[in-house]
Amino acid sequence: MATRFPARRGKRERGFSLAECLLALALFSLGLLGTGALITGRLQESRAAHSYFLAEMMGQDLVARIAANPSASGGDELRSWQRQASAALPGLQCEVRALGGGPPAYQVEMRWPAGARDTARLVLWVGR
Repeated sequence: MATRFPARRGKRERGFSLAECLLALALFSLGLLGTGALITGRLQESRAAHSYFLAEMMGQDLVARIAANPSASGGDELRSWQRQASAALPGLQCEVRALGGGPPAYQVEMRWPAGARDTARLVLWVGR
């Protein structure tokens, strides 16, 4: 014999429907996707800022070497510096141009890959 439960009158059933649960899950997923995109963007910006910082520090080192010894703007000393700099920042290319003038002046231009489709550039001057 089956037991019968009396029906409650005037009271609605409480709880969530499947549609409400799916909607909440979809909104939560969209929030997580947005957060992931923000974190990815900030990591790329942080990586780019770090590479720019490294390039600037290495450029300042080269500028100080050239200011102390103008023959460091070319030859073996520049190639040695480029090997050290490329180890710290892969893909770094450096070009030193003599600008002429009374006291020797030089322009140091550095380029390196800053992302998948981007190249960063830094220009420093010595003697001006």
